[in-house]
Amino acid sequence: MLAGSRLVVMHKSDTLGGIPRPQARRLTAVTVPAGIGGVRKLNESLRSALDGTGPAIIPVPEGPEHVVSAIMEACKPDDANFPLESDDIAVVVATSGSTGTPRGVLLTADALVQSAQAFGARFGTDARWVVSMPVHRIAGLMVLTRSWLHDSPFEIDPSIGGARPFDAPTFYATTMRAKRLSDSDGRRLMVSLVPTQIARLIEAGPVGLDALRAYDVVLSGAAATPQPLLDTLRHNDINVVVSYGMSETCGGCAFDGQPLDGVTISLATSDEEQPGRISISGGVIASGYRLRPDVDALTFVGGRMLTHDVGKLDSAGLLHVLGRLDDVVTVGGVNVALSAVEALIRHHPQVQEVAIVDVTDATWGSLPIAYIVLQDVDVSVSQLTQDLSSVVAERIGKAATPREFFVVPALPMLDSGKVDRLTLRLKAAHDLLDAPKTHH
Repeated sequence: MLAGSRLVVMHKSDTLGGIPRPQARRLTAVTVPAGIGGVRKLNESLRSALDGTGPAIIPVPEGPEHVVSAIMEACKPDDANFPLESDDIAVVVATSGSTGTPRGVLLTADALVQSAQAFGARFGTDARWVVSMPVHRIAGLMVLTRSWLHDSPFEIDPSIGGARPFDAPTFYATTMRAKRLSDSDGRRLMVSLVPTQIARLIEAGPVGLDALRAYDVVLSGAAATPQPLLDTLRHNDINVVVSYGMSETCGGCAFDGQPLDGVTISLATSDEEQPGRISISGGVIASGYRLRPDVDALTFVGGRMLTHDVGKLDSAGLLHVLGRLDDVVTVGGVNVALSAVEALIRHHPQVQEVAIVDVTDATWGSLPIAYIVLQDVDVSVSQLTQDLSSVVAERIGKAATPREFFVVPALPMLDSGKVDRLTLRLKAAHDLLDAPKTHH
């Protein structure tokens, strides 16, 4: 098929009636070291996977070892005993595994190309990118895919993949180098960031703000973007676009609530303006999970992907993501949506970041626990705790009030940009042992 200016060679498996191949397509692991060299290495392997001249690939970070082992065990690359599900598969992306074992998402070249084409139709194909997200994750990998499809050049931030801490001065330098090139050739400058990176740039003051203002489009995704952060960006004339998507949708499939062309979003409700489980269909949807037909049967139903997210569609048909199905816990017989508690607490002016997790309790069933990063270290924590407890009890209900509020310097994060909730739950169980036995 022709995709932009490139010929994409699509191989059909024997069972689907295509031309028989002498050998089934192989799935091989590509180790992606942190740093600029890792991006260039994956970029070459990705291009040959997409145009059909090379094997299907699964990008794997260089470490930590337990993460690598979990991916290799779940996805079995380079193992003749576990053949690839279909010759159409070009890339397998390992999910972050924030709550357990990672899964390998099966993505065809056609799905990846359709996503990149639809993105180009929405935002233009004359882009120059700054790569600052891990490229073994879907957000970073899609930047490389769009670059390949549209012949879009890119610059690489030296922090990529955790090679060094992400900081405003270095990102500013990378951005200004890219901007000079874009000023010369007229290409639009784009970047994909997670909310934590954006918040750090804003906290850095003028150097961070100037870097963000240099972009024609700043994509914010991988995790929920707090409304106060969006307000700050827009107040400072930064063109931020909120991305919604996941590995199973080739990354972003809706931007500022509007689905890409060819993507249909619906809710499992009789009235589409009422909240419901988000389901997605279209050519960008994954073909399933690596070696997990049991999960496929529950996730990919009737040509649609059933997400674990809850959302609503407004009168204009724009999607608003409200939280996750699996974040509802039972506290003393009352259902509590942890994401709703997070969203409420996040609006407090003294709260920079917040994550709510739950721990099992013999009496109450579950107990919400709050971890907070403060805007100002000089704030009275006891007074803030009282204020937050009161507002949660008043707006959501007493059962939703966190059992404890722990102030931390930073939340544990996965390299995908999401909060590491598994680590946080383990921490909460330990922290509760030393906390006062009181209820807020």
